[in-house]
Amino acid sequence: MKKTFFTLILLAVTTLLSAQSFQFEWEGTVYEDGQTIICPYDMEMGEYVQHMKIRNLTDADLDIVMEQYVIETVPGAIVQLCWGMCMLGDTIVSRPVTVPAQTLSDEELSFHVMFTEGETGVVAVRYVGYNANRVEEAIALNVLAGQGANVSENSISLGQAYPNPASTQVHFDFNGNEHSDVTAVVYNLLGQEVKVQSVNGNRGRINIAVDDLQPGIYFCSIQVNKATVKTEKFIVKH
Repeated sequence: MKKTFFTLILLAVTTLLSAQSFQFEWEGTVYEDGQTIICPYDMEMGEYVQHMKIRNLTDADLDIVMEQYVIETVPGAIVQLCWGMCMLGDTIVSRPVTVPAQTLSDEELSFHVMFTEGETGVVAVRYVGYNANRVEEAIALNVLAGQGANVSENSISLGQAYPNPASTQVHFDFNGNEHSDVTAVVYNLLGQEVKVQSVNGNRGRINIAVDDLQPGIYFCSIQVNKATVKTEKFIVKH
């Protein structure tokens, strides 16, 4: 938690997002910042698991830290992050793992969700990776696991935040393609929900007041039937 707090303080004074220095990928697929992943079920392991590696895009070695925040869960669900070592818990900060310059990590990154017998539902987890020496270089992924985690990303479009940084309001262009029960949820870097706002209509502009938020980096997630399908990052600066 001390490391997480330190991360938050440094990010709070950041005014611009740095160029991407690393990326998540698996077997040729590159996962973008803010992307939502539907975690596949592994019959042999008896759990939902998403495998990944991290590619260093720079000419220097990077020490990459992973953080896990369980946003939505069901009774008895077990959520695990494996990066350097495997860790259980709703809020996790890993130790740094070094990824050599211009290479794909030898170390495998994986996300795991296991349900107790007879339990069903959707578990939603946010993962944030960042360079331990430049914590403003953060990339977030949303992972959904369980029965019902099947909302297509392509059914929702969410534009980038503007203005960014924002001081009083932040706006997002939105197209819900006839979905019902659409909600915009804002989280801070600790994975804490700080704002919830119903989205009226299937398209248009989402306006969110941010003048009551502390300076720092936030994530706005669009949820359809309580499943997160799109996330955009923005900065609050007063």
